[in-house]
Amino acid sequence: MLFETPEDTYNAYLKFLKKKEYRKAYRCLEKMLYQFPNDSELLEDIVELCVTSWHKPEMSKPWLIKLAKIRGYWLDYIMLSRVEAALENISKAKGYLEKAKELRNSQPFLKSERSPKMIFEELEGFIKFKEWNLLAKRELKGQESVVRSRGSGVWSEKKKRKQAQVLKTRAVGSESGVQAEKKPVWKEEKPVIRIPSYSIPIKIEPFSEKLFTPISESNRSNLHETLMLIDYAYLSIQSGFDELLCLNAITDVEKYWYQIETARKVLKHFRGRALLCDEVGLGKTIEAGMLMKEYIMRGMVRNVLILTPASLVSQWREEIQAKFGLEFMTTDDLEFMNDPVNFWKQRFIIASINTAKSSKNMPLVTEQFYDLVIVDEAHHLRNRTTLSWKLVNQIKKKFIFLLTATPVQNNLIELFNLITLLKPGQFKTEKQFKEEYIRKGNLKSTADREKLRELLRDVMIRNTRSAIDLKLPKRFAVTTRLEPTAIEKDIYTGISEYLKRHNLKKSLINLLLREAGSSPFAIKNTLLNLHTGQDIHKNGLGNILEAIDSLEDICKGKALIEILMKNPDEKKIIFTHFVKSMDYITDLLLRREIPHVTFRGNMALREKNSAISSFKNEVPVIVSTESGGEGRNLQFCNTIINFDLPWNPMRIEQRIGRLHRIGQTRDVFIFNLSIRGTIEDYIIEILDSKINMFEMVIGEIEPILGHLGDDVDFEDIIMDIWLKSSDKEGLNSGFEQFGNELLNAKQRYLNSKVMDNEILGDDYET
Repeated sequence: MLFETPEDTYNAYLKFLKKKEYRKAYRCLEKMLYQFPNDSELLEDIVELCVTSWHKPEMSKPWLIKLAKIRGYWLDYIMLSRVEAALENISKAKGYLEKAKELRNSQPFLKSERSPKMIFEELEGFIKFKEWNLLAKRELKGQESVVRSRGSGVWSEKKKRKQAQVLKTRAVGSESGVQAEKKPVWKEEKPVIRIPSYSIPIKIEPFSEKLFTPISESNRSNLHETLMLIDYAYLSIQSGFDELLCLNAITDVEKYWYQIETARKVLKHFRGRALLCDEVGLGKTIEAGMLMKEYIMRGMVRNVLILTPASLVSQWREEIQAKFGLEFMTTDDLEFMNDPVNFWKQRFIIASINTAKSSKNMPLVTEQFYDLVIVDEAHHLRNRTTLSWKLVNQIKKKFIFLLTATPVQNNLIELFNLITLLKPGQFKTEKQFKEEYIRKGNLKSTADREKLRELLRDVMIRNTRSAIDLKLPKRFAVTTRLEPTAIEKDIYTGISEYLKRHNLKKSLINLLLREAGSSPFAIKNTLLNLHTGQDIHKNGLGNILEAIDSLEDICKGKALIEILMKNPDEKKIIFTHFVKSMDYITDLLLRREIPHVTFRGNMALREKNSAISSFKNEVPVIVSTESGGEGRNLQFCNTIINFDLPWNPMRIEQRIGRLHRIGQTRDVFIFNLSIRGTIEDYIIEILDSKINMFEMVIGEIEPILGHLGDDVDFEDIIMDIWLKSSDKEGLNSGFEQFGNELLNAKQRYLNSKVMDNEILGDDYET
């Protein structure tokens, strides 16, 4: 595995981890640790991988020992003790336990941690259990060896001779009529095994599609398979769709009545072909996920293809994995790049529709058969002459769901094109459709609204806010545009000049600019890795790195503390994209003695649950990375602080959507921190001032960006503006023009909403 930068290697590790390819993930971390041997975060990652995910504690030992030596933290020795106990090295386990107790007395204890007493008691019990288990094995082995010795050697020979003599005596006695003397026959002793008593938690496995595997008659005595057979029989009698099986098999999902009714209606009446047109923010993704899960659990769907805009691929995977427990491969994965032919044959796929319709991939996609195809942002299929429409039309499929909040954007022919993908012939031909349903000379007006709606009711569901009486609290956004200190300004200027002078890859420029906008600390490691082993002063980085090292606090840190101290008891979530910025924030909070917990996407599930629980019940602040809180209910908090801002506005929406969602009872407050002159400052200016993004409904940014063009990527536009501008005036001009384009796109979106309401009305709710 060869990757150009440490960032590439770490991203590859995360992808392998998600796909449970733990050996490859291990090699990625191992490679990075050769470059950064004393990086405690990498050591934590590789230990977590070996112990929790891969279940190979023996692989974690050298790294864990190194981590313990670097930090000397008592919990590291707790982990070492547990690993040694798992490997049945009891004496070493006890030694590390004593070391942990010794260190614990001299080290601080965070309130967010579990009680040390509970940790020690649990570990002591585990060691005792492993010790008993080891003794039982030895005793069993000793008794078995005694039994084996009795059946061999001299004793065995004597036994054979004695038995032969007895048989001979019996034979002679029988012939002479004399009763032979009965001798007792030796019986082999069975070893007695002492089983230690120990309390072990029992894991209840949820329903699995394995229930559909036929169970042979010969194996039905097995308890596990018998239970599976009972569950299978239960499923078999559920011939209708009145009872949804998926409701008990999905997690961290607030299931609302209209979503459940939507799923039932599609299953019972639409026969798996539907246009889901709920208004923005009502959960079309959840409805599609429920339908998909239901079909899979009933054995009616074996493979699924989800087509989305490129910017939504990772979001779909996160949602489906977290909420519906399904692992999908995506066109962002290395497997797709390495073997695209085999990729399209996988069982569960999430693909960028632009990637799927390319000349290289379209033949591979259309030669497969998919039980279910889901297309998000389906208004991109409104034109039958586009490759996107032709791709979906040519895919061989059994069921298909089209998701869009705005099915009609320009004229009624677009609606005809969408319905034709679902049910060819529903509106007959385009010519007949025009004659029967469109007013002559006006493609936006219907000639027979009632008849049109009657036919649409067979394929479309459209829940509206007014119909389901959904009223979310208000949200208020404040953007603080900060003046950088002289040192911070020199650092950012130096980075920009360095990037202009050197011909670096576009992706690396993007990373460096985003890191620089987050905090100077976030960019340091990337700069060091650019010229490993070279004199950094010759490359113009020496002064920048020295300036970063001279910083203790930055202007964002001071602004953050001001916000936190205004209402110190109120729950607040601080979002940042970069780990080093998170480290600075947590260090700042520790220095100010502000209780807090952290939440990162690569934490173990147990740690995530503990962090959320502490945030809800104990501490007022949680510091979270981009993926933090995915699928979590955080409505008990109503304040977000964006320490830095993603360049993709849909990512900003996802952060806000963690709190401003159904179930939130209070107004939501959003604080954005940006430094003047940085790229993120330009972005927040056009999003806030031009289109008032922070006042819109969650989810509306997607269709607005869609109106910029089907193949447009927001981050690519930002990068092109920066690359084409040679000075500040060029940046100002480029972003001003882009802001106007966004404003026009928003207006086109609003016009399409009006048209949808006029044509469709409120006749398609559940």
